[in-house]
This record gives sequence, C-alpha cells and structure tokens, in this order.
Amino acid sequence: MTRHTTMFLFLAVLAAPVMARAGEADDLQRQIDYLKQTTNDLERQDDQKAVATEITVMRSWLDNAWNLRSQEKYEEVRIILDRCEAQAHMVRQLLIAATLSAQADAKEDEVKRARAQLARTKKALENAKVQKARLEGKV
Repeated sequence: MTRHTTMFLFLAVLAAPVMARAGEADDLQRQIDYLKQTTNDLERQDDQKAVATEITVMRSWLDNAWNLRSQEKYEEVRIILDRCEAQAHMVRQLLIAATLSAQADAKEDEVKRARAQLARTKKALENAKVQKARLEGKV
C-alpha cells in the first residue's frame, strides 16, 4: 500500500508543473483573445481613422504573442501582452483626443461663420446709414 501511495505522490509531483503550464497557457490565450476583441472594439470606435497604424501594430504584436505562446515562451508573451495593454490605453487616449479635436474644429468653424455674419451685418448697417444720410440730404 505504501508503495502505491509513494508512486502516486511521485507521479503527482511530476504532473503538477505540466498542469500549471497548461493553465498558464490557457490564461495567456484568454488574455490574447480579450486583447484581440479590444482591438476590434477600438477599430470600430475609430470613425476618423486616427489610430489605424497603432491598431495595426497592436494586431501584429498579438499575432507574435500567439506564436510565442504556442512555443511555450510564456514570459515573452506576458511582456508583449503588457505592451498591448499599454497600446490599447494609448489608443483610447488618442481616440478621445481625435474626438475633442474634431469638436474644437467644428466650434472654430461656427465662430468663423458667426464672425462673417457679424461683418456682413456691420456692412449692411453702414450701407443703411449712408443710404439714410443720402435720403435726408435729398429731402
């Protein structure tokens, strides 16, 4: 009976690192899949195509992470995934900046139109004053 228990414990100790690595590979795969979905979401939000290059770079990093994961280079995969997380954060910030820039451009256009309208109104007022002076002079 002790022999069987010893043999079982020995096999359990040998199998533990393999199971841990399998769990680690699954976790990394989930993170890669999550970041791929995040990339798709960010691309969908980029209606102005302001971050297309950054998204392409992120996709290539994720492909590289997937390849390294299949080669069981888990530490390198984690480094790439951290880089992808930072890239996703940067892309979000760039999308916010692009949106705010577009809003600022729209407000600047609105101000230009208002100034042009004000200039036309001033010109019309001047013309009306001149016309009034002419009419008063004729009477």
